[in-house]
Amino acid sequence: MSTALWCALYLGCLVTVGYGAAAVLIRRRRSPIERLGMTACLGPGVAGLSLIALSMLGWRPNRDAIVAMAFIFGILGIFWPRPRPAEQAVPLLAHSMLDKGWMVLCLAAIAYGIFVVARDALFFPAVEWDAFSIWQLKGKVLAIYALSPRPDYFSDVTLSYSHLRYPVLVPMLSAGLHAMTGRIDDELGKTPSLLMYLGFGAVLYAVLKSWRGPVAALTASALFLTTPALLAFAGSGLAEMALLAFYGCSLICILRWQADQRLTDLILALLFTACLAWTKNEGVMLSALNVLAIFALTPQPLRPRHLAAATGFALGLAALYLPWILYTHHLPNTDENYPAHLNGPEIIAHLSRLPVILRGMLGDLVNWHRWGLFWIILPLVTLLQGRRIASRPIVTLWILLLLHLLAYVPPYMVTTWNLEELMKYSQSRLLLHATPAAALLIGLLWPTRGTNENARTCGRVR
Repeated sequence: MSTALWCALYLGCLVTVGYGAAAVLIRRRRSPIERLGMTACLGPGVAGLSLIALSMLGWRPNRDAIVAMAFIFGILGIFWPRPRPAEQAVPLLAHSMLDKGWMVLCLAAIAYGIFVVARDALFFPAVEWDAFSIWQLKGKVLAIYALSPRPDYFSDVTLSYSHLRYPVLVPMLSAGLHAMTGRIDDELGKTPSLLMYLGFGAVLYAVLKSWRGPVAALTASALFLTTPALLAFAGSGLAEMALLAFYGCSLICILRWQADQRLTDLILALLFTACLAWTKNEGVMLSALNVLAIFALTPQPLRPRHLAAATGFALGLAALYLPWILYTHHLPNTDENYPAHLNGPEIIAHLSRLPVILRGMLGDLVNWHRWGLFWIILPLVTLLQGRRIASRPIVTLWILLLLHLLAYVPPYMVTTWNLEELMKYSQSRLLLHATPAAALLIGLLWPTRGTNENARTCGRVR
């Protein structure tokens, strides 16, 4: 069998794993597009965590394990009881010709975005430095060696440029592809990112369509999927697309938990949050923000039932991520050891950096070449829809977005690298991590004729 066919089979296995996981965890009937998108995001997350568990037990990824995993989840998906009726979409007036023309333009933009990301993911090797030296290098190591016993790679300080302590979910997905194809392939090792690009794009559209209608949904989806920074990184072999998919799906599950307090939404949020932590160090910080949202931003957070659910969420997340904390505990520290510098005295000593940091971040947000209109549209629709910003989903997303952006300031303040050079290289990717929350905000705030402003999903804060 050719390498391309083995790659297609591997992606099929990931989708099958996601199909089974979605059948078990999504207990309300959703639109076919949303269910398919959730499947494409759940599959890599669940499969990646499963392969990590096997690797920690001493088994490196192999075809038999991947196919067996897909078979088990496929059986679950076929025989698990069907979910209950779907949520009702927000009623809308008939669309004008202007609306229809706008939606066609959005669809054309999305098609262009898919073409760019698919081209990068399928036909080009990993040429971006971090993709080659961190994520894909780790994928090669994990394809050859199991995590137990620990490979010498993780203790080799001369390889510190590859960030030895970084979480390994994305490299494990690449390792699984190498195992399935039987060869180390720098080009095809990036293909799971394409799956998650398509998956989260489908989820974003379907969820916003059910909440705010197709015009708002297509607008927000097109702005997100064609953001120049995302097109540059999504198919390049970095971990960014996985982080965005897991984070965006976790936010949607949290918003649904706020609205209805269904346990399955909380479990889904927990699973996506755990995948988020296993993806990047930045994902650990976002996981902490998700815990904060569950504890503090849920209606009546002090009720015993809600406190118990939030505590269970935090403990479950800690249990799922603890293996990596223990695994990396004795690894050597290098220049990436930011926690050692994040203390009051060091932050106070570098307060003079604060204006440079804020000026650099704000300047980047309006950089047309990196973001187009994405970050400019968000404050505009917020001002235009001022009467709607009191709704709980919008308050939640704005709080998380602002905390997310502020959380990048302390690491910049204590960095041992040249600040301006570091910001020039890293801030576009860090700001990219905030785009799922911003895209949801744009969709929820986009003016739409005839929407039911009192729909439960967008109801006012209680």
